[in-house]
Parts: sequence; structure tokens; C-alpha cells
Amino acid sequence: MTRWHRLEQAGKCHVWYGDESGFCLQPVLPYLWQKKGQTVGLPSSAHGKRLNVLGFLRRDGHLVSQTFTQTVKAEQLIAGVETLLSTLTRPSVLILDNASVHKNKAVKAKRAEWKQKGLRLLFLPPYSPHLNKIETLWRLMKYHWLSPCAYTDFETLTHHVTQLLAQVGNRYPISFA
Repeated sequence: MTRWHRLEQAGKCHVWYGDESGFCLQPVLPYLWQKKGQTVGLPSSAHGKRLNVLGFLRRDGHLVSQTFTQTVKAEQLIAGVETLLSTLTRPSVLILDNASVHKNKAVKAKRAEWKQKGLRLLFLPPYSPHLNKIETLWRLMKYHWLSPCAYTDFETLTHHVTQLLAQVGNRYPISFA
């Protein structure tokens, strides 16, 4: 257990995990059962439109998220962190991977200001996405919680993803044992 997790258990800070993920009309199906001789098909589209999500997840399941149809760049990340800052009730640590957007010059310029406001950024070692707890959220959303009917069209997908994000922690609980 890290120093930050011990401080979190003592009620002295919160630990947040941040990352982006994308959702498109290509459904994510790791496997599918079908009867012998029967072909099962799902409607799908080429990789046209994509709904991108920027999320910040605490270990207790609390989620702060935003959706975008454009790529998440430094300005969206900065705006997202500013939104997160407005929700903080105690000093916090935001754990991120080493994506270039997380280490962008504009983001680096904001770090001292964010630290003064009670938010530190920590970066995971390279090639270790399994250490970022929010990856569990993305996996659950894509492989378990989004049903095939969510992929009918882009508007439907956007609606389902937005509704699901709003219910993370309540209808869609996450636990990190």
C-alpha cells in the first residue's frame, strides 16, 4: 500500500485515477455463443464517430467525467481537472498514465497552481495500465454494462454511455478489493 493510500484510509486525502477512453459504433465483444449452423450478427459501422470520455475515479466509486466528440487534448484535460478541483473536499492525488496529453507543456504549466489548490499529479510507471483503477471502469463499461442495443447508432451510444457514467457508483458499483 502506498503512502497516499494510507493517508486516504486515515481520511487525510483522496486518491483519484484519471484517464480517457473512447466509444464507437464497433461493439466490443470478446466472445459470443451461437447455435451450431446459426450465424449471429450485430449491426456495426466503420470507425466513424467516436465518443471520448475523460474520467476521474476514486477508489470508493465516485466518478467525475466529461464526454467529447473530439479528441481529448490538453485544453480538455485542463478543463476536466479544473472541474475535478471544484469537487474536492480534501487534499487529493490524481494518478495518471504517461500519455503525452498528461505531460503536455500546458498541463505542466498548471501543476504548481493545482498543487496549491490541493491536487498533486502522480504518474504511473511506463507500460503499467493495470495499475490505473479507472481502467477497470472502462473494461466494465465496454465488456459488461453496455448492451448490444447501445450500438444501434451514434446518438443511442452517446445516450447509453452518458446514462451509464451518471450511475457509476450507484446502479453500477465498482469495488477494489
